[in-house]
Amino acid sequence: MRLLQTALRWMGFTIAGLLGLWITFQLYLRIRRRLQPGPIPVHLAHVLRSPLRSKLFGTSEQIIEHAGVTPGMRVLEIGPGPGYFTVPLARRVADQGQRGSVTCLELQPEMIAMLRQSLSAEQITNVEILQGDAQELSLPPESFDMVFLVTVIGEVPDVQTLFHKCAQVLKPGGILAVTEQVNDPDFRLPGFVRKLALAAGLEEAGLVGFPWWAYTARYRKPAVVPSLEHTT
Repeated sequence: MRLLQTALRWMGFTIAGLLGLWITFQLYLRIRRRLQPGPIPVHLAHVLRSPLRSKLFGTSEQIIEHAGVTPGMRVLEIGPGPGYFTVPLARRVADQGQRGSVTCLELQPEMIAMLRQSLSAEQITNVEILQGDAQELSLPPESFDMVFLVTVIGEVPDVQTLFHKCAQVLKPGGILAVTEQVNDPDFRLPGFVRKLALAAGLEEAGLVGFPWWAYTARYRKPAVVPSLEHTT
């Protein structure tokens, strides 16, 4: 009995030690990412496709639903990586015979190559891929129904510029959908996102999920209000 108690005690110490090391590493990683933001390394692309991610934070289809994507939309996806969301996004906007489309803006050529492979394997043809920096977005103004961001904003050094660029390319009434998940070392809380969106001239349009775990926050570009002529 004493031997069993000793073994259980040491097991508890071991588990506590490993947990402590994991927490310490997470803190170090998150602080480092805050000081040096940047895109997820290509060799970690497989993490974006992990089945565990879907089980803990929702499937790609569920997140697309939370964002409010509907058939016929023209969607700008920034930072698509290997295309975990792009394929279901492209299918959703083309559902019901609609002619919706997805434009992907990705910085890393290696990610673009993986994205093209994913689209080719699934025979997706309504996706345009652009290589570029989200901070230097130069797409036509008021040309998208939605800008779709999933675990991206913490990777961008000048995130306020990103939000202003997103607001510019949205049509009046268009939606900026921001999804954040706590497993991402660049995770940002809803209050941080809200401040950026409001500063870019967007309006709150709802939040789905749990702020400390995983959520999708939606922000709407105000519709153009025609000026009224005063008569005397």
